[in-house]
Amino acid sequence: MRRSITPVVLGTVLGTGAAFGTALPAFAQAADGEWQLDLEATAVGAIIDEETPLAPSASVIGGARATVTRSDTFENGLTLTWRGDVRLERDAPSRPSFAGVLGLCPASDAACPRVASGAGFLSPISPATGLAAGGGVLDKEGSATIEAASVAVTGPWGEGVFGLDSGAAARLDARAPTVLNRVSAFSPGLDPTGLGVTRARNDVTGSSLKATYMSPRWIGFRVGASYTPEANQKTADFDPDFEAAGYASAKLENVWEGGVSFARQFAEQDLRVRAAVTYSSADSKSGLAAFGQYEAWGAGVELEHDGWTGGVRWLSSNNAWESGSADYEAWEAGLVRTVGEWRLGIEGGWAKDRLTGIEGASWLVGAGYKLSDNVDIGAGFTSAEADIPVLLSPSVSHRNASNDGLVIELTVRN
Repeated sequence: MRRSITPVVLGTVLGTGAAFGTALPAFAQAADGEWQLDLEATAVGAIIDEETPLAPSASVIGGARATVTRSDTFENGLTLTWRGDVRLERDAPSRPSFAGVLGLCPASDAACPRVASGAGFLSPISPATGLAAGGGVLDKEGSATIEAASVAVTGPWGEGVFGLDSGAAARLDARAPTVLNRVSAFSPGLDPTGLGVTRARNDVTGSSLKATYMSPRWIGFRVGASYTPEANQKTADFDPDFEAAGYASAKLENVWEGGVSFARQFAEQDLRVRAAVTYSSADSKSGLAAFGQYEAWGAGVELEHDGWTGGVRWLSSNNAWESGSADYEAWEAGLVRTVGEWRLGIEGGWAKDRLTGIEGASWLVGAGYKLSDNVDIGAGFTSAEADIPVLLSPSVSHRNASNDGLVIELTVRN
């Protein structure tokens, strides 16, 4: 096993993050008709025991985000909102925007996952995760992404949004709580283990150009739908258009996303409930016979009572695969206790991808503390395991890879 960072480096990361936090300018809350700038930065240091070079971990990761918004309310009651959001981020180099290669199963062998093309065989990429089972390990040092660039009109009939933004299914989603801000055992913003495979967020478009409608909330219920002509805009957390030489992508287009959300506060019982069912479908324009119609269903529930928050989320996708069963399924769960400025909890996830042959589970237990309105700090122990396909001629076997260790996260905001 290889230890990927020393405590000295870890202290340097936190010290640098704290210094950066004190340098962030403060901006007053914007009034109607004024621009508001929100800044946030996260630094993460990790001491990870790395079991195999097929799944390299990361010792120092993090990112910074800037969000600009403005709202104007007119005499007729309509509100026009502009929103821009950009992020600079360095995740595990082998897993940019969750995408990557987990396995050593080349498409040249008939026993491995592969797609026939005019030039031979390619390793298929799961459209639900961006993961493939064959090819070289990625090495990306960071990226800049546009998380949003949109305009919204809100009135008594609901909200209409146009531009680069999240889809309706992602916006209406109900999910399990997380302990830390960006590091998580599931659908992570940052993954120092480099081995997380659980992503139950029903989102295959990222921030691609789309049109969205969201209804008002009636007796607790809200519905919404989005249309995306082409899924080609990545975010820091997901890349719907990940591709490289030797890989086959579904290249989704005509994406419809929708959901039904229920949210209700029961004051007498001190109970807050949120639940959602989501759906997405799309066409494939890859030109490869193996890919066809994409379809995914998701569901989630969150409960909050007396300082406790718990939740579960599930996703099932057909991976746009026409050549038999190649579903992706994921489960996420979390339980968090808030006591004063402290946040303590445990979270975990499991996923199985029949297209790539990857199956894995991960968990994190930790605590966070709110030092002030501008600074959060947290620490935890995280573990990720995955059975990844490895070609052992003449058949395919699975190697159990495991990365685990300590993580410390510092978040500062204006």
